[in-house]
Amino acid sequence: MSENPFKIIEPREEIPATVKKEVMGSVKSVVLLLRFVQLFIGDFTSVFIDKFKTNAPKNK
Repeated sequence: MSENPFKIIEPREEIPATVKKEVMGSVKSVVLLLRFVQLFIGDFTSVFIDKFKTNAPKNK
């Protein structure tokens, strides 16, 4: 059986380079994805609320 992947890493231990590379790659991918979503959607809550308002603007 292989080594336990969920073993607790002590503070004095060095993180394996492969794990560090995988985690940083995943973080960079998520950040890039979030930036693209932010670029195209912007503030989606205000857009959503504006589309479904029930009170029509009053022009006097």
